[in-house]
Amino acid sequence: MPIKEESFRIGCGRYIQGRGYAERCGEEVMRIGSSPLVIGDGTALFVAKDRLKRGFDGVCEKYEFLEYNGSCNDEAAGELAGYALERGYDVIVGVGGGVIMDFAKLCAHFAALPVINVPTSSATCAAFTPLSVRYTPEGRTVGSLHLGHEVNGVVVDTEIIAAQPVRLLLAGVFDALAKFIEIRHRYMGDIDADYDMGLDYAYVMSEHSFKLLNMKTALCIEDMKRGEVSRDLENVIFTTICATGVISGIARGSNQCALAHKFYEAVRAFLPEESKPYLHGEIVGVGLLLQNHYNGESENNDALLELMRDNGMPCGIESVGVPATEEWYDRFYDRLCHCSSIDADNKEECARLAESLRYLWNIK
Repeated sequence: MPIKEESFRIGCGRYIQGRGYAERCGEEVMRIGSSPLVIGDGTALFVAKDRLKRGFDGVCEKYEFLEYNGSCNDEAAGELAGYALERGYDVIVGVGGGVIMDFAKLCAHFAALPVINVPTSSATCAAFTPLSVRYTPEGRTVGSLHLGHEVNGVVVDTEIIAAQPVRLLLAGVFDALAKFIEIRHRYMGDIDADYDMGLDYAYVMSEHSFKLLNMKTALCIEDMKRGEVSRDLENVIFTTICATGVISGIARGSNQCALAHKFYEAVRAFLPEESKPYLHGEIVGVGLLLQNHYNGESENNDALLELMRDNGMPCGIESVGVPATEEWYDRFYDRLCHCSSIDADNKEECARLAESLRYLWNIK
């Protein structure tokens, strides 16, 4: 499958993480501009607005908060880009979860302005990655736009992240675990093989993240319930936002069938309304069960299913809004066979996909 992005956009301009760091956002803005337009959803602004204002006041020339609760789509991003330029704002600041992170990057792209992201959850690495997953205004997936530059800054306030629902932490964990399982499909640790440049480093990093998250996630859930910003929690937050973003940038989407993420895209494309209540990482988590089986490692799903069920997470297709019918099985098989790096002309790969999808269809 062709590499999705030629360049290695490995980091961001600056990544800072710590307690109370939302109040340092004004300092970060002043490194690249003076007047931020701050875009966030209602929940995120409720959580972070006062902290951000304390950081902007007396530091920035001017600023404005705008609430946005829609999808990450080109039409709305273009409008807000024009709004920012007309009013003389010179930095876009995104505040919220994955949708807003992608939307802020898209607005900045259309306005040709720098962007700083302030995630209020660790549910995805979207704050860090230099791309925007785009949808129609109604919520159907339309593909990702790979940006020509890295994000200018990411400000992670661990006090805010530690107060997120456990559901969001787990969604980020599943999204991060997917990187290793998806890369592992093609790259199995043979450094002499002819793999795409950088995939070996992505594999090693994602393997470390995989091991760390398996060791620390249960401990972090208990820390969050106690309201404790522990060292373990700091590491897991860093892993799900920053390290996973670096892995994504190094891998460049190369030589991976990425069934977990392709399953997510199919769910959003086919069933946008039915899947709306579920997070990106939750749907990817269900797709991980498919990817593990396809890799010949379905035994690794036992621990995943236990984690999902113990925490009330979705763990089957019906739990993310997909009807368990033969019609829908056929539709998903056809899309996954033709929208990933699975060779649709390879009978063995197609048969393995069919068997793995049947396995997923039977999980309740």
